Amino acid sequence: MKLKTRAALGILLTTTFVHAAPKVDFARSQKDAGFKLNNIPPPSRNDAATGAKFTIIDGEGSKVELLNDGRVPAEADEGSMNFSFKDGNDGGRIQIDLGKAISVKAINSYSWHSGERSSQSYKIYAAKGDEKDFDPLPKRGPDPRTTGWKPIAKVSTGRGSQGGQHAASVTDPRTLSLGEFRYLLLDFDAVNPDGKQNTYLSEIDVIDAKGPAPEPFVPKILTTYQTPDKKYTFIVDSTIAPDLGKWANKELIPVVFEWYPKMVAMLPSDRYTAPETVTLEFRDDLGGTPAYAIGSKICMSVPFFNGQLEGEAKGCVIHELVHVIQNYWRASTTNPNPSPTPGWVTEGIPDYIRWFLFEPKLKGAEITTGNFEGAKYDSSYRVSANFLNWVVETHDKDFIRKLNAAAREGKYSEKVWKESTGKTAEELGKDWKDANAKRLKL
Repeated sequence: MKLKTRAALGILLTTTFVHAAPKVDFARSQKDAGFKLNNIPPPSRNDAATGAKFTIIDGEGSKVELLNDGRVPAEADEGSMNFSFKDGNDGGRIQIDLGKAISVKAINSYSWHSGERSSQSYKIYAAKGDEKDFDPLPKRGPDPRTTGWKPIAKVSTGRGSQGGQHAASVTDPRTLSLGEFRYLLLDFDAVNPDGKQNTYLSEIDVIDAKGPAPEPFVPKILTTYQTPDKKYTFIVDSTIAPDLGKWANKELIPVVFEWYPKMVAMLPSDRYTAPETVTLEFRDDLGGTPAYAIGSKICMSVPFFNGQLEGEAKGCVIHELVHVIQNYWRASTTNPNPSPTPGWVTEGIPDYIRWFLFEPKLKGAEITTGNFEGAKYDSSYRVSANFLNWVVETHDKDFIRKLNAAAREGKYSEKVWKESTGKTAEELGKDWKDANAKRLKL
């Protein structure tokens, strides 16, 4: 069987591997083409894999469910929207259980990375489930063909190739079906010879020859805002919550425009520049977590925000924006021997700014007769915010700036407290507790 090539389309056939003589098309683009690459359709949100169960058989990886959620990244290298086997593994195996045997018309895979992680290299096996000696979860080692699996095709979009969006599609143009299968086995290789890096997989589709017409994925809804002075840019991703996007446009962004530059000015340190582009993404997979910040991105829980638009929604974003500005994780790269910052300091500073500067009238961090007994200066969040506010009011009005700078530079120690107040944090904590007991007449 001969190898055919085209300018922007490759066709790879391996006669010793192929069971049904399929065609393997691939295409790639270094631009954000929305995965509309030549004659390969974009990812679908209603293909047979959407309701299938994906299981990691071999190798380590997290959130394999990202491969059939009908959603794709909005930018290259977006780890939270891509599945990848853990670095150091030479790829791994994924089993797809379609729930029942179907006539598989096509198997499509999509990846996106700025470098070689966009490359795809894997073998496809398939089974109906009633084969002799069938093993539905075969580990690497023995040839899957010895446990009932049929080889379908080998996919390779070019190892070590330039980055961008990659797509591959496996079909059989002669019969319009690869066969009747319930299970698919995808055996992935690492994208470089030493096995240290793996593909950033965005989506895997399985098209049912007798199923509904594929509906394309829902494109990302991204709205970009720039402060009047053009210094800061904020990107709101409201793909899964358009109504919250409207709320952000009207209610949240004006607050962010006012407070982000103000908070950057509150928390300076030598040779440090706060992120100038911040992404705010509405998510539906945070469980009970209202929001969290990672790098210059804030992930916000749709259920929480829907219930707190008139309550804690804006204050929650203020808290997370402080984390973006703090950037304490940089200490490990700027300080050869960084000292750790206690979690109560990391969380106490954002809640101090939130409850005592942004929305003080709500008194959300008050010490009352109801919570006094269990209140400790290092309790974190609101209680630690109250303690920090007391230190600022009674000892050093510039203390938050000094505390933050030390933490960001990996230089946190009791020295920060002693130099500003003459006391340790624990000694100050006792004084603060005594002051509250006197105020509450306890």
